Amino acid sequence: MRRNTVSQLCLMLLLLAAGVLIVAQLRAQRRLRTLTLGQDDQAILLSELIDANLALQAEVESLRAQTSVYEDENRGTVLEELVAELNRVRVINGMVEVSGPGVEFVIDGSLSALDLQDLINELRNAGAEAIALNGCRVVLSSVLTVDDHGEPTIDGQDVGRPYTLQAIGDSETIETAMIRPGGLVSILRHTYPNLVVQATQHPKLVLGQSRAPMGFQYARSVE
Repeated sequence: MRRNTVSQLCLMLLLLAAGVLIVAQLRAQRRLRTLTLGQDDQAILLSELIDANLALQAEVESLRAQTSVYEDENRGTVLEELVAELNRVRVINGMVEVSGPGVEFVIDGSLSALDLQDLINELRNAGAEAIALNGCRVVLSSVLTVDDHGEPTIDGQDVGRPYTLQAIGDSETIETAMIRPGGLVSILRHTYPNLVVQATQHPKLVLGQSRAPMGFQYARSVE
């Protein structure tokens, strides 16, 4: 934002200098037409006009060069912003491997696919930036369902017990949100008395790419 402001200021100064140059020329020409001067005085006035014009032209060229530099810097900034946004989209969609601090929850119990989906949603609400279930990266397009035997699957991959949920984000915030009294884990423990949940904070978790198929059947970008 600051670079854009400086660039606009330079452009404004450039236009102002050009305007001053034109006005100075017009005033000088008007003076030459209205004043009756001797040849020596006219020569002095013309010399002053030429010097002033040269100085203004030099200032205009200097401002033009500065404007060009700031424009080049802004192009680089825009490119960096585009690359950063592309990388963010790739992370969100699980197109790249990611790493960072987080929490690993090992859950042993007869959970349904809906229970697992609730746990994933709870992790997202707690600020998890990336999630994996039994090594399968979970993204917005992931499909959590059951197979013919009623066992949970995610993106076509079987998910067996124990269930391991890994979440990258603020470890303390995520763990506190998940295991707090009255929270989802507490409710599941009440629903499934034999449910065992172990939470471990890690300074670094590595989550692989998503296996969810990418592509749109109906949605199209607006032209």
